[in-house]
Amino acid sequence: MTRTPNALPDGWAVVPLQEIAEVAFSGVDKKTVDGEVTVSLCNYTDVFYNRRINGRLDFMSATATPTEIERWSLRQGDVLFTKDSETPDEIGVPAYVEEDLPGVLCGYHLGRARPLPGRVDGAFLAASLHTSRARQHFARIANGVTRFGLTLGATRGFPVPLPPMSEQRRIATMLDSIDHTINETSALMNAVERFREGLRHELLTNGLPKSERERERERERERRVASRDEPECRRTIGGIPRSWRIRRLGDLCHPPQYGASAPARPYDPSLPRYVRITDITKDGRLRLGTARSADPSLVSGHELRDGDLLFARSGTVGRTFLYRDSDGPCVYAGYLIRFRVRAKFVSSRFLAVWTHSHFYRRWVASMLRTGAQPNINATEYSSLRVPVPPLWEQRAIVSAMDRLDAALGRARAMRRALMSFRAAFSSHLFRRGTSSVVQPSR
Repeated sequence: MTRTPNALPDGWAVVPLQEIAEVAFSGVDKKTVDGEVTVSLCNYTDVFYNRRINGRLDFMSATATPTEIERWSLRQGDVLFTKDSETPDEIGVPAYVEEDLPGVLCGYHLGRARPLPGRVDGAFLAASLHTSRARQHFARIANGVTRFGLTLGATRGFPVPLPPMSEQRRIATMLDSIDHTINETSALMNAVERFREGLRHELLTNGLPKSERERERERERERRVASRDEPECRRTIGGIPRSWRIRRLGDLCHPPQYGASAPARPYDPSLPRYVRITDITKDGRLRLGTARSADPSLVSGHELRDGDLLFARSGTVGRTFLYRDSDGPCVYAGYLIRFRVRAKFVSSRFLAVWTHSHFYRRWVASMLRTGAQPNINATEYSSLRVPVPPLWEQRAIVSAMDRLDAALGRARAMRRALMSFRAAFSSHLFRRGTSSVVQPSR
């Protein structure tokens, strides 16, 4: 049965999903079984992180029966969606299959909505499942305590606002153009990140580019250093210039301090932010939207100062965060270790850059192989050997990385703005239709 709410444009109806698409939950697992046919499997993460499913994605290998291959091979127009997760807000995330993919199967933990011919456009259906209204609906009907999942009956009953087919395609085209811009911005971010990684490796391996005269002076300094009885100065890490001093982190900093043992509670703007290991991103930033506070009496003495460097000792072991005053007042939690630089010949910002180098990542990996429990304590971090260039060169390296970080920050801000605009524009289109959009004059 259909109905047409007053809020929708003329010619629209609201219909349950099962009236316009064949809805089913996959049971194809990741196992490889002797005697079955080798296939590629589209999994939860493929759908969660990609709006479009196509042959350019790197699918995992598995095996399946002929019956499973016949039923679950992906076709152009299919809409896949996550059907269970650890949190309700990660359920119902859709992706549109934009081409036939024989031999690529819909995997376990996913649902599939296959549009019925002439009833709904697949790209439009994917867009309708990507709205905030759909997310709220799926989060509300999800069952579970520690893991949440959809039931097939409730999913089939999801109410879809359905305009005529021509309007469906116009809406899908408009949203697809925004998605294309978002994808281009993401590609730009990835390119900047790759360039940043390459430049960081070059600067931390060979130092700043030098003229022939500077290189000759460098060789002379190396000869002088090599003639001294200073084995600590002569030792190298990889191809690092010999004139760079190598020092232990513990010798460069005040005694390290472990974080506070206090439970996190909802964020109170009048209190310092309580930084936890889960708040720190892979590239050393504070996550947006995860701020928490803690009882002031339990975190006293754990206030951060500009230039403090935090190291994760468990969980995301090896991850680091350089605190700056611009982050606002912060204290830090257990499983984080604070190092505060005291040596005048080293910059904390340079140390932070170095902790994102392949040298540091290799050291972390070597430390984790030595124990059953992934953990690096303060004593072990203190033994970390760090190459220390002259202070002026440290500043130049940091300046180069800061410029790239700023460019990356602008690209991230642009992507967030585009995604925010898309969400608002999508909501508008699904309430008012394309006729409400002002078309550019020719």
